[in-house]
Amino acid sequence: MKRLRILFIIVVGIFLYSIALSSFVRNLYLAPDTNAQWGIAGDAVKFMANLPSQVKQAFEAPGFYVGNNTAKDGLTLVSQVSDTVDYPNLLVSYKTKPFGQEFELLEVPSGASIRKWAPDNAELFERAFNEEDPRKPPKGSDLYFMHALMLEDSSLIVNSQLTSLLVRIKKDNDVIWFKNDRNYHHTSELDPDGTVWVCSRPFQATQLPFLPDTEKARSAFMDDALTRIDPDTGEILFEKSVSQILIENGYGGLIVQKGQIISDPIHLNDIQPAYSTTEYWNRGDLLISCRNISTVFLYRPSEDKILWIQQGPWQNQHDADFVDGQSISIFGNDILREESTLDPKITTKNLFFPPSGGTNEIYLYNFENDSVTTPYSKLMEAEGINTTTSGRSEILANGDIFVEDTNNGRIIIGDSARSKMEYVKRIDDEHISSLFWSRMIKN
Repeated sequence: MKRLRILFIIVVGIFLYSIALSSFVRNLYLAPDTNAQWGIAGDAVKFMANLPSQVKQAFEAPGFYVGNNTAKDGLTLVSQVSDTVDYPNLLVSYKTKPFGQEFELLEVPSGASIRKWAPDNAELFERAFNEEDPRKPPKGSDLYFMHALMLEDSSLIVNSQLTSLLVRIKKDNDVIWFKNDRNYHHTSELDPDGTVWVCSRPFQATQLPFLPDTEKARSAFMDDALTRIDPDTGEILFEKSVSQILIENGYGGLIVQKGQIISDPIHLNDIQPAYSTTEYWNRGDLLISCRNISTVFLYRPSEDKILWIQQGPWQNQHDADFVDGQSISIFGNDILREESTLDPKITTKNLFFPPSGGTNEIYLYNFENDSVTTPYSKLMEAEGINTTTSGRSEILANGDIFVEDTNNGRIIIGDSARSKMEYVKRIDDEHISSLFWSRMIKN
């Protein structure tokens, strides 16, 4: 009987300990500032909670590995290319080892390497770490750079959207300036006046009409902003919350659709400056892409005014571009999102293609006749371009299109019906590298 009592006490003790530990872990991860509340105890519990996944990761291929055993390394010709076409150069970014992300400028269509950059990944990620960042990754994380912008002196401006990093590096990889005062993410684009537009997100959101006036709410809410910087110093010259822009222009309902709010309602992923004045926009106006509301709008910073806005038919899009004096293009990922990531009700995947879909789409919107066409559908379907996140495209001067199938580690250059060139960066016989927002650069 005594042994049964001891066994009963042990079982109850283990049960109560499990409940207490589970509750502690839950509160730890839900707390806005775990360091302030739990200190070393919180760090110890986090380490133990993450240990199984870390052990699993140690036996898996790194996240930037993409399974592919057929594509040829580098830029290869798939079909005939006219000698009379002057293609822009191609700036790519890839990883072949942890903390080994590089950038390379390639001549098109030869694929010859013009220049390479190999910044010290580990040092930059370490410098980027900021305790004030509510979404900071663990110290020592192998992160990635995004959408390098090459300036006239061959220096690069790059961000790392998983941490608070914006940096300009020389062609010899030395750092010109460095910022870690907020999250910088997605795209960087040169304005016609020589300044640079970047997507940013402060560590604490602006106080918005629908947001509870608490530090926890302001830390959790991802308050994406249009930010103009001086490329020589990194100094912020202008910053405006996208949520504020929408609210002040009468479109606040897009943020709280159906009376619901999520921590990332906007998901700003592109800022494209206009380089000419036309009937539909002025030089210096901005084309803005907001993924999580499937919305693209035309914004004039000088007047703080939305000139045009449209939601869909694209879904969860990336990369909106000016094409000519009356048209814009939009890379439509055309996937659906299940926001209940902790307890999915519809699917076990957060991002997925509907049964009627399966590939991405390039949409062409014409302002003159208010029409939407999809002139590259045949190419997208034939190549099976289906990146669920990211994705880049640009319609070139000869009518060909550049497409980055980001998740699948491929770049396709082709016309409306067929591929002409393909680029991959091979790591080994079975894997290629994921890509990190390439761009075409005029010669």
